[in-house]
Amino acid sequence: MLLQNTVDPWSNLRRDKNRIVQFMGNRGVVHDQFREVKKTWDRKRWIFCVKDFKGIDRRPLFKTQPFSYSELFFLDEATAYAAGHRPCNDCRKAELAVFKELWASFPESLNSSMSIGVKEIDSQLHSERIDGQRKKATYRASLDSLPPGAMFSLDGHAYLVRLHGVRIWSSSGYSNTTLTPDVDVDVLTPKSIMQLIRLGLPVQVHESADA
Repeated sequence: MLLQNTVDPWSNLRRDKNRIVQFMGNRGVVHDQFREVKKTWDRKRWIFCVKDFKGIDRRPLFKTQPFSYSELFFLDEATAYAAGHRPCNDCRKAELAVFKELWASFPESLNSSMSIGVKEIDSQLHSERIDGQRKKATYRASLDSLPPGAMFSLDGHAYLVRLHGVRIWSSSGYSNTTLTPDVDVDVLTPKSIMQLIRLGLPVQVHESADA
């Protein structure tokens, strides 16, 4: 059974037998007893993880008993960030520490005497990734204003910004393309994560982006 658990940059869950997977993650339990997806998320805690951690065997995927979470899969970090996920606090502690450190440098965080918690981050990200119709939230910007690592959509396709040009996304990797730099696009990467990227957040991309 081909599961509906490939995540695209719009945060949609797709069935895709040709995908390449470098990270996994979850949004809670989104499948039913028949292993079919019935909702887009179950909680505001959207994370992404390494594929293998401490020898944990996650098979079979989308377990029906006991329900714990639905395993989702991403091409790379750029895709996970565009979909609105953050690093896991268990298997990606170092990456989350960098994420939180940069988050704490936001101007609105400077007057806070308390450390930045993941619940606060999750709540803010959820408000940025989902619109009033419970769909993917996007915002308009000029392509030439976006930093490397950001993702956007145009004419039904998703693109990754690289230092020298853009790459068109697919679940099996990236391919070269050319766009006019001053075109306006729909940005997929949530605003807070975009700000983190501008502050220096590392974004791992699939090797095809530099082929």
